[in-house]
Amino acid sequence: MVISMNKHIGRIGFALECDPPSHQEIIDFIQGLPALGNVRQMCKKGSEFLARLPSNMVLEVTSEMSHAHPFFLPRVDEATAASLKIGMRQFVELVMRCRLTANHAKKTNILVACAPKSASTFIAAALGRALDLHNACLTCPTVDGQLSSLLGANLRSQELDELALLRNGLDPRSYVAQHHVRCTPYLANQLALYQIKPIVTIRNFFDSLVSLDDMFVADRRTYEHAQIRFFNDGLPAHYSDMALDDRLELLVDVHAVWYVQFLMSWQKCETFGAVKPLWVSYEHDFLGNKQLLAEKIADFIGFDGVSLERLADALDDKRDGAKYRLNKGVAGRGENVPEGIRRRALAIFKRYDQDGDLSPLIGI
Repeated sequence: MVISMNKHIGRIGFALECDPPSHQEIIDFIQGLPALGNVRQMCKKGSEFLARLPSNMVLEVTSEMSHAHPFFLPRVDEATAASLKIGMRQFVELVMRCRLTANHAKKTNILVACAPKSASTFIAAALGRALDLHNACLTCPTVDGQLSSLLGANLRSQELDELALLRNGLDPRSYVAQHHVRCTPYLANQLALYQIKPIVTIRNFFDSLVSLDDMFVADRRTYEHAQIRFFNDGLPAHYSDMALDDRLELLVDVHAVWYVQFLMSWQKCETFGAVKPLWVSYEHDFLGNKQLLAEKIADFIGFDGVSLERLADALDDKRDGAKYRLNKGVAGRGENVPEGIRRRALAIFKRYDQDGDLSPLIGI
């Protein structure tokens, strides 16, 4: 099945004996693309769907499908591909214009840069509800912040993706994104160019360690196939069957360096004047007075018309906490981490004690 599109509109080189889809069917199909199995199956089904469209809609809908799924391409002949080809000069001009448009857009963009299990998913969702912000993904080009998991992106380092930044920069909607990302001078320049305000969430490492284990064990009940589980968390196939002490020891080996690098990277970039983040402590801010936290966030983002009451209520409303990765919502769970495992983590952190303030991680 090959779709043929001329350079102005689209046309199908054959016809299927069926009625064309309605406008709502087109929207539903495009939104469901990320859930259509592997890429080959998705492209096949997408091309079959395009074959049902009137010729004057093919190019527009094909473009929307490619926008909805980063790996969708229709099956087209060589002549059609040549007619749609763009050159490097067109590309560099379009990128410049996209960056310029994003830089001058009058909207509020927030990145919740977070250590895992620091209530970041909950906080980002609360900001989205209270401030009517779109849930964006800045690490891969998807239409929604939750779709990257469906695309198998969870094990990637969560660096900000240029195409994702361009897409969300052109979108007229203000947005909030939530990613486990370390700060670098390069990322700081990305935040400045795309007018993104960073909120950095941090939590005691040993409390996070226990919560991480809870999350991984629970998530592994969701994924039946071992290969899928691995690309979700990178842990051994038998992780859930390991003794608790062995699991915590493994998590220290896997995550402790990342946690301290995360903290140091944001502290150093702030010290250099590269970024001016809002720091949100799990223990002091998230578990503290929500009205004060709401005021702190509102002052930072400078969002016109912020309802402090609405924001405070959203930060305090834990009825859907499990949906937003909120586990127990308490401090002190790491106090029972075995001493040997605690020493293992502290030895890693000590290597960085000349680089910045470790107290948010170790509580001293």
